[in-house]
Amino acid sequence: MFQGYYDLASNMITQNRNMNVISNNMANVSTPGYKADKLIESTFRDEMIYRYDQQGKTAVGTVSRMNIAAERVTNYAEGGLRETGGALDVGLTGNGFFAIQTNNNGVVYTRNGSFNLDDERYLVLPGVGRVLGEDGGPIQLTTDKVGIDKQGNITTEDGYQSFGRLRVVDFENYDQLTKITSGVFEAAGQPQAAENAKVNQRYTEYSNASMAEEMTRMMSGQRVLQGSAQILKMYDQLIGKIAGLASAT
Repeated sequence: MFQGYYDLASNMITQNRNMNVISNNMANVSTPGYKADKLIESTFRDEMIYRYDQQGKTAVGTVSRMNIAAERVTNYAEGGLRETGGALDVGLTGNGFFAIQTNNNGVVYTRNGSFNLDDERYLVLPGVGRVLGEDGGPIQLTTDKVGIDKQGNITTEDGYQSFGRLRVVDFENYDQLTKITSGVFEAAGQPQAAENAKVNQRYTEYSNASMAEEMTRMMSGQRVLQGSAQILKMYDQLIGKIAGLASAT
């Protein structure tokens, strides 16, 4: 069996996974607050590829050519603000996330501030859940004509009635976060109050995925995938010829 079979097949599997990540980024270029992912590649260091003496008696080296998907890394950089004019739209600047109460996943976190009201006039992120206030409960409004200040305090436009304050949290280590859908994260640890986050009414945050960059990465990955497939066909033809010669002798 040619070593190239392992190398090429593993590379094709990895590139397919890479295409999935890139496609997801491209699909969410217009999703407010979306954070782009990137696939980190590595090599498969296993005895299937190389054998070595763990006691160091035989210097064989550490050759490993098989390409694998090591992990998916999220870029949490800010995406900038886009003016929407919607009174219930809010965009964050600085580090922080809105807290959303869901029916299935408990509390999740996002920077998508494209909010609306449900049938019971609770502030919601459509398709995700109800927006939580600083007191830990969902925020209920009597009107959609509201004012929201930089600290997330929500009042009527005239300022006479208060509806609470948006809960904006942050995490000491973003490794605690796991993306469960477009721009929405679960957290393994407990959040803390965001220190430098500012709430901007009538704005939402752009996705930090760039269509131009993702298209470039996709074209590069497709070329690698096509090249590996073509060379794999050559290996298959060589095996066929060898098998034919062996049967003829």
